[in-house]
Amino acid sequence: MLSDAKGAAERLALARITTGLAALNTLWHLPPGEVLADRWDPNEAQEPGGRQRARLTAEQYEGLRRLAFVSIGAWTLGCENKAVKFAANASFAAVQRHVAQFDQRAWNYNSNLNVYLLLLSLTDSRGSLAKEEAAPPEIATAVLGAMRLYYACVYFQSGLSKLLLSGPSWVDGKTLRGSWAELGTRAGKWLSRRPVGVAAVASALALGFEVAFPAAQFMLRKRPQVLGVASLAFHASVKATMDISFWHHAVHALPLFVLPPEAERHTVRVLRHLLVR
Repeated sequence: MLSDAKGAAERLALARITTGLAALNTLWHLPPGEVLADRWDPNEAQEPGGRQRARLTAEQYEGLRRLAFVSIGAWTLGCENKAVKFAANASFAAVQRHVAQFDQRAWNYNSNLNVYLLLLSLTDSRGSLAKEEAAPPEIATAVLGAMRLYYACVYFQSGLSKLLLSGPSWVDGKTLRGSWAELGTRAGKWLSRRPVGVAAVASALALGFEVAFPAAQFMLRKRPQVLGVASLAFHASVKATMDISFWHHAVHALPLFVLPPEAERHTVRVLRHLLVR
């Protein structure tokens, strides 16, 4: 297994809170239905064969958005009702699909939240929020392993796409150097003016990190904190040099790898304190 059995239930409970808050933050910041309706171009909404792709009206979108917000919020706070979990997954998926239709290049930008929401809905992941014993240890271990494996696959597919689209030439530094120059922060623009060898080294390190993450996860399965810290450092460097944030992915390094299982009790205690204020 890719996950250690010790503390699996607690890590799932932390991941539940993390996923719920990330999904709620996403829903809160999505554009209103009227704005999306104004941007809709029927010519760009055709499926192969000339058929018109089905879409939600502004009212349907807003209704599903509210349903997703309420159901995910209830689930995050410990509701295990099957109807609530189904509503959370279905409405959030429908909202995500509707928004993704406006930019097909970013269709899977934060679909990791849908995957984590679904995996966590397969079992009782409440942890300390539950009065009774939650999921059996073997089920919690399996779900945690699936979440960690998916986390690794996000990196692996990114590295693989670089190799398939650009080949080994991606590590020559020219692509990254151009990105630093075009998208870079002050630090990124400064790096773009350094010798191309600097970008080449950074490119090779980034590609190696992404492609090797699944194997490293297996080899370091007894030391998950090392992987989590490496992941956070990777995203911090991207943010610092190009101001690109994959926060919805990186934030899951905390419950899945970095935080100790004991942190779950303290997190729930703080959450309860905030709710009863």
